[in-house]
Amino acid sequence: MSVFELKAGESAEIVKINSSGGAAARLNSLGITAGKRVTVLAFSLFKSGVLIGCGAVRVGIRKSLAAGIEVER
Repeated sequence: MSVFELKAGESAEIVKINSSGGAAARLNSLGITAGKRVTVLAFSLFKSGVLIGCGAVRVGIRKSLAAGIEVER
C-alpha cells in the first residue's frame, strides 16, 4: 500500500521509499525515512498531490512520489 492510498487523517509506518535522486535525498533530509510514522493531512484539488506530516515536518508531495512511498498500517 502507498501513502497515496491512505485517506485523509490516516497514519501508517513507512516500509520503503521507491524513489531515487533528488526526491529521495530531499525526503531523507526532512526525516521522512523507513520506520517513521507518516500521516496524510489533506489532498489537493483533483488529488494531484498530498500533504503529509512526519513528526514536526509537514510537506506537500506530488502524486507520483506519494505512490512510491510504501507504508504499512
